[in-house]
Amino acid sequence: MVALKTFKNLPEERQQEIIAVCLREFAVNGYLNASLGNIIHALGIAKGSFYRYFENKKSLYLFLLDHCAEIRLAHDAKLVAEPSDDFFERMLQHFKGKIKFDAAHPLPSAFLHTVLEEKNNDELGNIRFHSKEKILKLIQPVVKQHIKAKNLRKNLDPDIVSYIALQMNLSILDYLAHKHKIDYRKNIQEGKPLYGIPEKEMLKTGKEFMEIFRSGIAV
Repeated sequence: MVALKTFKNLPEERQQEIIAVCLREFAVNGYLNASLGNIIHALGIAKGSFYRYFENKKSLYLFLLDHCAEIRLAHDAKLVAEPSDDFFERMLQHFKGKIKFDAAHPLPSAFLHTVLEEKNNDELGNIRFHSKEKILKLIQPVVKQHIKAKNLRKNLDPDIVSYIALQMNLSILDYLAHKHKIDYRKNIQEGKPLYGIPEKEMLKTGKEFMEIFRSGIAV
């Protein structure tokens, strides 16, 4: 999804200002409760001017989703030049990338978190499902590669392993949020990183989860 030409013609600094205001509104309130009126008021522009930038609320949201996904992919590409041959270490590298992304890009990180919390609705459809599908398409080739290289059991279903890997990363973050009683909304409103937990502690927890994933819990 792209913005209208009028938006693209704006100076880069103004584009980023508009994007930041929009990300904060959606990250704090979710899609259905987000208000274009709040965005327009915060930017100090006329309602008509805003609709010269984006056709409607949905087109703005999808533009922000693509924008944040591109930032995340570019960030991870710079962070991990040589992925590990160990599948679980590679997962940990990805988790470390998430931690650093949250610290470096708090608003995009908060927005992407909110997307994965969205409920099915008439305007967006099942955006959480579609977002997970995009992530799974990135994980599945990695899983197949490790199965082929005999780093994982050859009788494993790549789709199941990929889904478990995705949910494992989400579960680590959910656990940390529960343990530390994180107030996402407050952190977003105050312009802080979404989690605000020391990287060392987050990685320690991530490693513990990965060891359980690697070895299982049976005696």
